[in-house]
Amino acid sequence: MPRTKLPKAAALPALLLAASGSLAGAAGRPGHALRPSDLVGAWRLVRIDYSGPDGPAVDPFYGPAPTGLIVYDASGWMSVQIVSHPRRAWRSHADRRSTSPTAARGHAALKAAAYDGYYAYYGAWRIVGGGTAVEHVVSDSLDPAEDGHRYRQQVRVANGCMTFTNRGGPAGARTTRVKVWARVGAHERCAG
Repeated sequence: MPRTKLPKAAALPALLLAASGSLAGAAGRPGHALRPSDLVGAWRLVRIDYSGPDGPAVDPFYGPAPTGLIVYDASGWMSVQIVSHPRRAWRSHADRRSTSPTAARGHAALKAAAYDGYYAYYGAWRIVGGGTAVEHVVSDSLDPAEDGHRYRQQVRVANGCMTFTNRGGPAGARTTRVKVWARVGAHERCAG
């Protein structure tokens, strides 16, 4: 799959401003578009709320108590990491390579569980949807099948909190996933 070429750093801020639509008003309030500066910085994951056709449930991908960090920089790059909890602890050699075929086979299941409990990618980002959404263009992911994908999320930023909302699934099986992030260093709490 071809890699997405990012614009030169000097041109990207102008592109981000053009993509953000109206820059008037506070982000997160109805009728006011997000600005790139509203997202720039580091955000820690507070929680993920998930609901399906039968109502609220534990997120089937991230589990009951995920943690994470997402970082947006002003040049148009981002990265995200989300970890499912609880994670099974296990010992590994410091160089991450097995010293014998027997050890490699023994670690295969543990490595698979670690992979399944960790989600990460990095790439370009921009504000879209007239300032109501953010789009991530994946350069590289822990899951190589995601390289080159574009992920669009509805976003709201207010009082040091950023909320992503994704809705999907076929009729009769619709799901909603809401990720709540708190700006690192902010004193506000991101409550329900």
